Amino acid sequence: MALYSKDTIQLINYGHKDCSDMHSFGPIARPIYIIHYVIKGAGFLECDRKRHYIKTGESFLICPYVTAYYYPDPEDPWEYTWVDFRGQEVSKYLEAGSMNREHPICPAISQDKIMPLFERLRQLNIYRTNQKEACGILLTLLGLYADFYPATENKKHTETDPRLSTALMLIQANYHQSYFNVEMLCDMIPCNRVTLYRLFHNTLNQSPGQYLNEYRIRQACKMLKRGILVKTTAFSCGFSDQFYFSRMFKQQIGVAPSEYGKM
Repeated sequence: MALYSKDTIQLINYGHKDCSDMHSFGPIARPIYIIHYVIKGAGFLECDRKRHYIKTGESFLICPYVTAYYYPDPEDPWEYTWVDFRGQEVSKYLEAGSMNREHPICPAISQDKIMPLFERLRQLNIYRTNQKEACGILLTLLGLYADFYPATENKKHTETDPRLSTALMLIQANYHQSYFNVEMLCDMIPCNRVTLYRLFHNTLNQSPGQYLNEYRIRQACKMLKRGILVKTTAFSCGFSDQFYFSRMFKQQIGVAPSEYGKM
């Protein structure tokens, strides 16, 4: 393939947004690829019927024609930079890294490694010159993601290690028990904490504890939608403390559980 051509990869736009004003975007689907890098703070991405929590240093990818909605964490609104691009060969370059439609989140990369590339794309976008250089910078950016988190990491764990699927099934079966935690999960598999953390982080981009908490909150959302009381919902989803449940719920969903039930 030609290294520098519009078919390979083409810069469309660059942007930067401070969401301290609680700015959100979407839901919308666009015919381009978009990569966001979170400079500071945190926020949420909703796409393909999944909800992701994204923190400082992490990135997320939106693929063409995927309906996405993203918004800041009210407790810690994010600031991010993004780049829009397209090209018939883009999917081939994405295959080298772990960030794709099924896994749209990339773990944290330090700003000193990645921001110079975004800054150069900003300059090229302003003056709309030298698409050849823009193509090279974009390919370098995708290469950086692949170097830090190659695709083989996700593939290796999802295809050859059944402990992750076992852990997910155990969480689904025991999340309602308040005494159920990561230590107990390790004993039930069996697996040590370090290995379990690696399995979850490499495949799901979050720790076992984060996944368990988010799973409990997801189930709580379903109960609240049915009109079940907040206190009953909290205890039914493994929270022995109603106030802690309310705090966790608001942190993840953005509103208090009582307000969510009314919505």
